[in-house]
Amino acid sequence: MNIQMNTASNTMSELQKKIDLIGNNIANVNTNGYKRQEASFSDALVQSIEKQVGPQNEVGRITPYGLRLGAGAILSQTAVRNEQGSIQQTDRPLDFMIQGESAYFRVASEENTFYTKDGSFQVQPILNSTQVGLVTANGDAVLGADNQPIVFDADFENIRLNGQGALEISYKDSDKQPTEIQMGIAQINRQDSLAKIGENRFRLNGTEAEQIANGNLQLLNLSQQNDGGISIKQGALEMSNVDLTDEMTELIATQRLFQSQGRAISYADDMMGLVNTIKG
Repeated sequence: MNIQMNTASNTMSELQKKIDLIGNNIANVNTNGYKRQEASFSDALVQSIEKQVGPQNEVGRITPYGLRLGAGAILSQTAVRNEQGSIQQTDRPLDFMIQGESAYFRVASEENTFYTKDGSFQVQPILNSTQVGLVTANGDAVLGADNQPIVFDADFENIRLNGQGALEISYKDSDKQPTEIQMGIAQINRQDSLAKIGENRFRLNGTEAEQIANGNLQLLNLSQQNDGGISIKQGALEMSNVDLTDEMTELIATQRLFQSQGRAISYADDMMGLVNTIKG
């Protein structure tokens, strides 16, 4: 395979990854709290052939000496864009939205702690008990400020979020004392350290204690935070930050690049065929 065909085929392989990424963004345009991803490319420089080293042999040259043969482009980075999505008013008591780009709900599954922007919660009965737990659509337990799953009695009547980020749970029995549970919020200071793990969740490398020690993670209690930068809104959801128009435009442009690389392979094949027909 000649240099042109190798370069074009490598580039097509990497462009396909970007097309897949854009397709994933488009598929999640209506996913609550979804954060879109962007791809960055760089040149793949694999060979450097030195020829005529020395300024006396390269009079007037301003580029580096030698001949550099690349192998197309490679997908160098996939970045998550964390801009706040639009607000969708639902008036559903178990829908919550965090206002603040760096703040996330803390959820737990199989003794692991994850972070999510999707605040569409529901209640799930706890086996062999008279209580229910607040969980995500995936069944992950929503954590409170005490680092424990949010649990309350199953005979609840109303759930209300107060101005300090606490759930006030009243019961059908008017003589029963209401329950108040502070919601657990995580503030991630370096959001590029978050890794997507699927099901609209993120995770951090290492333990939370390590992340707190290096200053990347703060566990917030909104009853003690009054600067207004981070808050929770009940009866609303944060929608995806995917702009369908931008994604479709980027998809078309990437497909055009993909097609141009395909044509480059076709041209290289034609030239090889022409050379093979030449008789000495």
